[in-house]
Amino acid sequence: MLRALVRAPTGVLGLAVLALVVAVSIIAPALLSDRASALDLTVPSHGPNAAHWLGTDRLGRDILARILVATRLSMSLAFAAAGLGALIGIPVGAAVVLLKPRLRSVVLRTIDALFAFPDILVAIFVAAIIGAGATAALIGVAVRLSVSFARVSSALAMSVGNREYIAAARVLGIRGPRLIFKYVLPNIAETLAIASTSAVSSSILVVSSLSFLGLGVQPPQFDWGRMLTEGVNAFYLAPAAAVAPAVAIAITALGFGFLGEAVARAMNPVLWGAGGAQRHSRAQAVGQEQDLEPVRAASASYQAYAGPNGDTVLEVSDLTVTFPGRAGSVPVVDGISFSMKRGEIVGLVGESGSGKSMTSLAITQIVPYPGRVTGTVKLHGKDLGTLPAKKLDKLLGTETAVVFQDPMSSLNPALTIGIQLTEKAEVHRGLSRGAARAVAVKRLGEVNLPTPKYQLERHPHELSGGMRQRATIAMGLMNEPLVLVADEPTTALDVTIQAQLMDLLQRIRREHKAAILLISHNIGLVSQNCQRVLVMYAGRIVEDAPTAQLLSRPMHPYTRALIAAVPTMSRDRDMRLQQIPGQAPSFGALPSGCPFHPRCPLAVAKCAVERPPLVTRPDRSRVACWVANEDLS
Repeated sequence: MLRALVRAPTGVLGLAVLALVVAVSIIAPALLSDRASALDLTVPSHGPNAAHWLGTDRLGRDILARILVATRLSMSLAFAAAGLGALIGIPVGAAVVLLKPRLRSVVLRTIDALFAFPDILVAIFVAAIIGAGATAALIGVAVRLSVSFARVSSALAMSVGNREYIAAARVLGIRGPRLIFKYVLPNIAETLAIASTSAVSSSILVVSSLSFLGLGVQPPQFDWGRMLTEGVNAFYLAPAAAVAPAVAIAITALGFGFLGEAVARAMNPVLWGAGGAQRHSRAQAVGQEQDLEPVRAASASYQAYAGPNGDTVLEVSDLTVTFPGRAGSVPVVDGISFSMKRGEIVGLVGESGSGKSMTSLAITQIVPYPGRVTGTVKLHGKDLGTLPAKKLDKLLGTETAVVFQDPMSSLNPALTIGIQLTEKAEVHRGLSRGAARAVAVKRLGEVNLPTPKYQLERHPHELSGGMRQRATIAMGLMNEPLVLVADEPTTALDVTIQAQLMDLLQRIRREHKAAILLISHNIGLVSQNCQRVLVMYAGRIVEDAPTAQLLSRPMHPYTRALIAAVPTMSRDRDMRLQQIPGQAPSFGALPSGCPFHPRCPLAVAKCAVERPPLVTRPDRSRVACWVANEDLS
């Protein structure tokens, strides 16, 4: 987190301002208090000189010394107000999840109404009731900030209030403060931490404004706001007396704003390891790349399985996806190559975390930041990596489609099904609204959704899980794509709906001649519906063969283990299901040689030190396994 914070564009500046403010707050009052308070009426309102770097005020006091000494009181009030506001507002806002619906609505509308008042107006109102002074300024600002915190925390708490883990906690009898502090607040702490940093910046401005208006710090005490008031009254005689505290307020507030941005970045765990690669020398990084080159070259040199007759619509060559890690770049997809023909269904199987979904994201050019994609992806002969952004968007929008495993998260909950289906055809094909709706009705009918015209007006939450999945498939078919990527489309669906969806994919293949990449960890489901199967382990394709051959004569030990783990009706009920020994691979700590060798019952000494390439066999299948290839010879 610290590395990510420092590497943020605003992180160093924000931390520098924080360190400077803390240091000045500690040191300046001890060293400069007497100088800041000493009157010298012989030099009133003098400009900068060697004795007084920023000049003097109308009573001859050193402006720079007063600015530095005032830092402690200004920052103490700002931090105290922000802390008190958070202490009051966050629990109050989070507690709305405990209220009954009607009372919750009243509380939320009250918070919204209070939030509508300007910060300074609320602070002035509170300060006017309590009376002028530093305490009044602190409480006034804290009250206003508590409303802001309450609004943020209530919105965040409501967003997690209906999650399954909250419901499970209620079932277990967890109620009241324990539910808030143990289950709600920890899950929204990231955003609240960012809001707290930004609140300090706002607090500095409002506290100084109250002092400027005479409702805050009173003489003989002084903070930046009080100094600004005194400086404005003598602006034409000593402009530095007004400009200096204004600059101090602006720089400090801006610094804490920058720090809030850096904290937001540092809270992203994906970036925590990004700095690790920078600690390695350039020679080490080059050496790691050179070590991978023979493996990538061997993988790319073998031609993919030819498949059935027809045009090749998708060609993937040496595709690699890397993410920054603590010890350098981590390849989560490592030099894979395959192709697909039109009208072909290819299965991609492997246990969770093997790189299947990341492969689909790389093919469709939507790998999330900070992932880096290398290699070649050709769609109908066009290299996606060389196309301009507009042409790439049009090509992906018309000739590819993706069906994600969770349709509720891939469909926009704020838009109707009709808007989401027609938008793609209107943007990429230039269809009118009426023509696009007609196509949408036809596509919904093709995926067996009843009363398709009525379904266009419904929102995603009004559909069942199976209906939502059919709607996402219909959305993908709006422009009759060449390639359809189905990323575990049957997840969380019952077996009847699963069978219906697989029948639907088969009909799409026949009628639309689309190439379908079916991603799943269920090798049984894939074997029943795919003509060819790619087996993936630790980011690499370890076997590629026609389905019948893969089931009757699996060559790679990992493939054998996957098939053996599938329960069958003929198995004795007293027999335990087979499982693959060991743990799933960790991309950040893969063993040398073949990644599967620690779990492989057939591993030999060579497997521990050398990484087998993906070799094309005489039957045109491919396998990456020393033992399998030696058996063949």
